[in-house]
Amino acid sequence: MKQELFINVSAAEIRAALTHEDVLVELLIDQPERASVVGNIYLGRVERVMKGLEAAFVDIGLARSGFLGLEAGRRHSEEGTVPVHEGETVLVQITKDAIDGKGVQLSRRLTLPGRYLVYAPTRDRVMVSRQIADETERKRLTELMAGIASPDEGFILRTAAEGASVEDLKADCDQIRDLWRGVTGSQSTSKVPACLYSDLDPILRVLRDYALNTVNTIYLDDPGAAASARAFCMKFMSGMEDRVKIHTGPQQMFEQFGIEDEIVRACERRVDLASGGGLVIETVEALTAIDVNTGRFDNASDLERVAFLTNCEAAEESARQIRLRNISGLIVVDFIHMEEGENWNKVLELFEKVANRDRNPTRILGVTEAGLVEVTRRRRREPLLNTMTHVCQSCGGIGRVKSLGAISIEILRALRREASITPPGELVVYAADNVANSLENNFGVQVDEIEDDFGRTIHLRSDEEYIGDNYDIVVE
Repeated sequence: MKQELFINVSAAEIRAALTHEDVLVELLIDQPERASVVGNIYLGRVERVMKGLEAAFVDIGLARSGFLGLEAGRRHSEEGTVPVHEGETVLVQITKDAIDGKGVQLSRRLTLPGRYLVYAPTRDRVMVSRQIADETERKRLTELMAGIASPDEGFILRTAAEGASVEDLKADCDQIRDLWRGVTGSQSTSKVPACLYSDLDPILRVLRDYALNTVNTIYLDDPGAAASARAFCMKFMSGMEDRVKIHTGPQQMFEQFGIEDEIVRACERRVDLASGGGLVIETVEALTAIDVNTGRFDNASDLERVAFLTNCEAAEESARQIRLRNISGLIVVDFIHMEEGENWNKVLELFEKVANRDRNPTRILGVTEAGLVEVTRRRRREPLLNTMTHVCQSCGGIGRVKSLGAISIEILRALRREASITPPGELVVYAADNVANSLENNFGVQVDEIEDDFGRTIHLRSDEEYIGDNYDIVVE
């Protein structure tokens, strides 16, 4: 199994691309003006408690207050759970970046990530990543941690821990405990609000989280970044430093390996399948819908077989696109209808198998009565479309614009209204070039009728500052 990690470094942004058998499966983009703050720990102050929303808003020093669910905001004591109150100083961690104008999401269940472990100082249990499927290995790791963890602290064994020795785990544990002592030590001396812990810089964070033992090669296109990566690997990821390579050309790295083209396709509405079918991906505020369209299989002798083969292909590609585009929340996939329950089971098993490669928890909930497959994926950072695109000024984000005919008729109605109520003078219509041409060439008779009915002269003027259905009518 071939896996490669590509890290493109520039002053404007850092991009990391993970490929599986030369196919792009995950993309991370870090831009200074919208850098992720997930994982940062703050000392904040509760501003408001909204019991109706079961939430509190906490000032942590960012532009917007953070959102803390009341359940996540309770702390344990001998008497039971104690809710937060307004004015209280709290230690919180960001679990989700600000998205769509909403503030960051906070939790009081703090964690600190290492190479092999995630430290959970307020819990008292050891858990193993679900991506470590081998039960013998899960048991081995759990037994090793029993001799490392104290009774009052918790740990999560990350995917990278698979095959790790007791020395590896202990060294990682000691390093994270030192970080935690730094957080608690600065808590009493810091002025609220204050950031007590921030995660590694983007390049080192990518190495820690994505450069697993299954990654064969790590390419960087910046010599300085490559040197830092090797030094980090030598200190915290022994053996990985030999896999760090500097890309020197002949083309820019993302172009040479076809990643740039894949990024462009990941922003498109339609995704073609090898069979000739395709996926249509639409995101609205509440959910994302993926519609599967059939292709042509020459070796398929019946419709059920065509549907099954297309759905299998679509299941793999849907899971890849969800991960690549960082689509989160509720997702519904409209597969092609199949009659046989066994075929549905095989498609869902394949869908779940590919989705389980995603480090962001993804759940396949099953088929609804309407024949839709429901999926949920945890929302942690902005989707790729939010990073790569913005709302169209012409259509307002709906993906459709008014036809020239509809715009022209709307302007004709507005001309009649303005001609009847405005002071005497010539009426001038300012509009986009194609709209002005439509009024003159296709609706000239109607414009003349308005001039005759109201005794007003009308001028049509195109202006490059006007786009789509924007126009103005002024009296001169």
